[in-house]
Amino acid sequence: MMKSILLVGQSNMAGRGFIQDVPGLRHERVKMLRNGRWQMMAEPIHFDREVAGVGPAASFAAAWVQAHPDEELGLIPCAEGGSTIDEWASDELLMRHAITEAKFAQESSELIGVLWHQGESDSLNGGYQTYAAKLTAVFNHLRAALGNLIYQSLRVNCQPF
Repeated sequence: MMKSILLVGQSNMAGRGFIQDVPGLRHERVKMLRNGRWQMMAEPIHFDREVAGVGPAASFAAAWVQAHPDEELGLIPCAEGGSTIDEWASDELLMRHAITEAKFAQESSELIGVLWHQGESDSLNGGYQTYAAKLTAVFNHLRAALGNLIYQSLRVNCQPF
């Protein structure tokens, strides 16, 4: 059975990089969920904004299938540019949508994890002070809703320009 990864967060996950500035990443064993079907992955993976572009998901997927040569990987794009951590709370629209998409994907794949890249929208006005507790709540809710997945955490920082 194909493995799958839920992609959530804000614009850094959704992708705003210029497609023409990077070599295309296509792989026959990497799919993306679009309009209720698994399709070959192609950038932009997310269509949350007109300015959708390249994000981290394709390079992650390429590395993952290289490390797992007998597996296929499906990407479940649910990131929303500009979203705050509060918009990912358990009863909010973005969380409900992500869970719905992930459960749909679980009908034909094994959900093995979540890629989360979010936080810039919460860096101002003291939002960072409650971020850790809210992020813990987000992941606890995802675990409960999607089958108590065990996630490994990887911290990623954006590099200054």
